[in-house]
Amino acid sequence: MESNQLELYKEAFEDLNSILDTSFGAITITDGKGVFTRISKSCERMFGVPESEIIGKSAFLLEKQGLFSTSVTCEVIRRNQRVTIIQKTAANKTVLVTGTPIFNKKKKIEKIINISKDITETKKLAADLKRLQTEHEWLKQELMKRTRLERGKVASESPEMKRIIDLVHHIANMDAIVLLLGETGVGKGFMANMIHSISDCKDMPFISINCGAIPESLLESELFGYEKGAFTGASKEGKKGLFETAGNGTVFLDEVGDMPVSLQVKLLHVLDERKVRRIGGSSSFKVNCRIIAATNKDLKELVKSGEFREDLFYRLNVVPITIPALRERKEDLLPLANMFLEKLNTKYKMKKIFSEEAIKALYDYQYPGNIRELENMIERLVINTMGDTIEAEKIYEITEPFQSNSNHQEIIPLKEAVEQLERKLLLSAFQKYKTTRRVAKALKIDQSTVVKKAKKLKLEVHDR
Repeated sequence: MESNQLELYKEAFEDLNSILDTSFGAITITDGKGVFTRISKSCERMFGVPESEIIGKSAFLLEKQGLFSTSVTCEVIRRNQRVTIIQKTAANKTVLVTGTPIFNKKKKIEKIINISKDITETKKLAADLKRLQTEHEWLKQELMKRTRLERGKVASESPEMKRIIDLVHHIANMDAIVLLLGETGVGKGFMANMIHSISDCKDMPFISINCGAIPESLLESELFGYEKGAFTGASKEGKKGLFETAGNGTVFLDEVGDMPVSLQVKLLHVLDERKVRRIGGSSSFKVNCRIIAATNKDLKELVKSGEFREDLFYRLNVVPITIPALRERKEDLLPLANMFLEKLNTKYKMKKIFSEEAIKALYDYQYPGNIRELENMIERLVINTMGDTIEAEKIYEITEPFQSNSNHQEIIPLKEAVEQLERKLLLSAFQKYKTTRRVAKALKIDQSTVVKKAKKLKLEVHDR
């Protein structure tokens, strides 16, 4: 019987050794005073010393010798409870170790079992992950910058438009009111969209309203919203106004010069107090949106005539941006025309191109409707041209009726009229004589003068 029990104990001992030696982590056992009595084979690799230098040694002594940075065994004895720490070993390993005390009947520590897990690679992976996350964030920021630049690209070559684009990028993230000025069709709405799309609030709502196209009563409820039952026909749930709906986004007040004077007072209050009160409401709420306004009218003249409040004008006129008419920046004409042509070719699945004469014909027109008129013209040309090449004749079919009316009715500066005449004369001469030498002879001027004027008017010439 005793022999059988001895065999059982022997098998249990061997099983314990097998568990210790094949364990995924390292296992050590100490007595109640912290002296190591058993360790698994993996401890040699983890601590960097052979088993013989650990067994029988005190954890306090090995801690002083630097076998590990902090001994979990010592901590268990000090605290009289289970302890988990991260320690650095003499083998330059980072180890997560848990020390568990075994108490006797007198509630004194009899043994301490320590289970350690090598997290050196895990820590390295965590460091690599952090580095990759940092790199990812940097790349994300760079991508956002490049995306903003792409969104902020405008087909422009003129110095004035380049200056405006630089200013727009400069103020895009400033919470300042922008006032866009310029004739109808110059691209005020596009510019407002661009400011929003390159700003930090690009993912927030962009809400546009035409202040001159909506009746006064309806405009007020659209802008400020209303409480339920505020007036006859009001929704039972009430309605949010545009300032409230925009949240942290952008509200674009187009044609603000046409806003009724009675509403100008309320708008001024919003701009001054950054608060809005719904129609029929008793309390106000904070406005966080960015405000961009636009008009094709001369607000200073409207102030003089009493049609626009002077205090509102100054409140809106924080960052005024006047977008020049297309006829004043002919350098932008061809880039814009090509941009529209590319977009419309994609839309209608076509491959239209401009002939050289067509490009000259485009420059020969003044575009009273500005960029909007140019885009409309290009679309008409793309749709109505039978072949792949858009010729000058198709452009003249569209522009000549306007040109003849303009000749009879519009008074333009003498310098501009001379340039128009020179352009027409040079166009006709080049179509007939082809080279600068022959054109100079026909016009009875120097060839160098022809080259200079053709270059100024952006005409493609052959110097022969």
